[in-house]
Formats: sequence, structure tokens, C-alpha cells
Amino acid sequence: MHLAEMDHLSVNGKGFFHRRGTLSKLVFTIFMLSSWIISRELSQLLLLLLLILFFFVMGSIPLKKVGHLALYPAFFSLIFALMMAQQSWVNGLVIILKAVGAALTMLLLIATTPYVDIFAALSKVLPGLLVDLMIFTYRAFFLLMEKMQALLRIIRLRGGYDAMTPLKNLQNLTRALGTLVIQAFEMSERIYQILAIRGYSGRIPLRHSLKPRGTADFGLMLAGMVILMGTVMKWNL
Repeated sequence: MHLAEMDHLSVNGKGFFHRRGTLSKLVFTIFMLSSWIISRELSQLLLLLLLILFFFVMGSIPLKKVGHLALYPAFFSLIFALMMAQQSWVNGLVIILKAVGAALTMLLLIATTPYVDIFAALSKVLPGLLVDLMIFTYRAFFLLMEKMQALLRIIRLRGGYDAMTPLKNLQNLTRALGTLVIQAFEMSERIYQILAIRGYSGRIPLRHSLKPRGTADFGLMLAGMVILMGTVMKWNL
């Protein structure tokens, strides 16, 4: 999914989560992420995964369009999963589920809340420079993913991918990642130059009201708290 499509979905969506206030969704997200971090049992993680998928349906979020973004954390967690799988395949699966679940939780927030509102809320408690870095990182992530997809497409078209030669595929993927790192540095320099020309002084002005929009906002925060408490209680047992 492109950055423009994600922005369009977060701004123009009409689902349950789109109508909730930014503060309630941030609190709910924190509770959900805490649940993913605390959970260590496979059954708990599978239940949390079902819940987050239910929330996607409840929020009218097209999982087919945004779900593939959760595969990137799964790919990068694969190395740690393979290490843990030497002890038990369940441990390896737990690592992957944690990565996918945390990514889906963040996608639920990003797909239902304009990024400007998210960072405006964070600017209330975080230093301005840190919030600015988060904004740039957010936009750069989608831009770099598009570049990565283009690089992989070029590799396939030029015969650089063959299912029978996994070692060669890994070498080509390593070269693509190296190219992506170089492009990331070039992009950061261009962004800095553009901001300097436009008078950037170390802080992007952001304003947003954090007042709850109704009882449903309190219900959403309560739901997140209940999920976290259920996770902790089950773990203590």
C-alpha cells in the first residue's frame, strides 16, 4: 500500500475506529501492545491475533490492502525465530506472532487515525525534536518500501531470482538492501535541504484536541484495559 492510500484510508474512513478520538485510540493501542509483549503462551497470542483481526473487521479496514505490511516485521523476526526454534518450534512461532501482532496493532492505529493527529497527541508528552523524527521516519518507511518493491521487481525481471538457487537469491537481496540504505541516506539529505529552504527551525507546529468524543471513547479504552488485565491474569495463573 502506498503512503497516499494509507492517508486516504485514515482520513476518509467511516468505521468504528475512525469515529473515535485520537487519545482513546492511543491508549487502546498501548494496552494492546503491552498485551503482545507480556503474552508468552501460544494460545494467548493466537487469541490476541483473532481479536485484532476482529477489530480490523469492526473498523471496516481492508486487511487485503494493509495486511501485507505486517509481513515485513515477520520477515525481520525470522532470524530470531529460527534461533528460538532450535529449542522448540513453539518458541519460534511465538516470536513471529509477537512481531505480526504488534505490527497489526500499529496498522490498526495508522489506518484509522491521520498521522498528523497521532504525532500532535505525542507532542504533548514528548520533545518536539523526537516527534519530528517520528514524522520523518513514518513517511520515509512507506517511501522506502516502495523503493524496495521496485528493486525486487527489477531483480525478478532481470533473472536475479530463481527458486532453485536460494544462495544466489540471498546475495541479490543483500545487494538490494545495500542499495536501499544508500537511497535512504540520499533521501534524508534531500528532506533536510527541503526543510531548510522552507524555514524549518527544529519543530513542526502541530495542534490537535485530545478531548474524548463520547462514551464510546471511554469504552474503547476500557476494552483495551480489560484485554491487558485478562492477559496478565492468565499469565499469572
